[in-house]
Amino acid sequence: MSEDPIPGAGQRFSGSGEAPEAGRKGAGDRPRFLLARRLRKIFTATNISLVVALCSVLSSVYQSWNYSRSIDSVQRNVLRAENLRTCRDIIDVFFQFRLKAEDANARLADASRPTDLRTLAYHFGALSTFLANFREDDVRGLYAKLSWDMLRVAKEAETLSPDEFASLFASIDETFTTLNDDCAKSAQRRLL
Repeated sequence: MSEDPIPGAGQRFSGSGEAPEAGRKGAGDRPRFLLARRLRKIFTATNISLVVALCSVLSSVYQSWNYSRSIDSVQRNVLRAENLRTCRDIIDVFFQFRLKAEDANARLADASRPTDLRTLAYHFGALSTFLANFREDDVRGLYAKLSWDMLRVAKEAETLSPDEFASLFASIDETFTTLNDDCAKSAQRRLL
């Protein structure tokens, strides 16, 4: 007797309901068949293309959101850098003004003309207006007061007595110190 290479290939089955050993789909294969049918329905070309389109839309929305956040970050950094530069410039203008005003009050021979002092006072006013635009109303008022006080000193530096000059500049120094502290704080936090 020779052995059959395929087990059960030559057997006949009776209708007894017994599951064959091999070669025939039995009742246990039915759930797998239904699952395969369902998967074929789910993974049709239409459904796959819809899933790909949905992923593409979601990716686009995420990229847009991420791009807008990076643009906001860049704008905040540019404005912060501009604020720092203006703070540095306003400090420079203030101390140039102070030096020239002290020379004019001391009536030195090489003292600045009143026009030079007014130019520095106006320059300070322009820079302080820029900085004040990003601050609250009370800080804006301080910047305006300081600019007007500096303009008054520019006009009257040569005619003020040293005591009047010192008391006026003490008030200006106090206001400037307050605004300088505010300038440093505003540069460290977000402006927008």
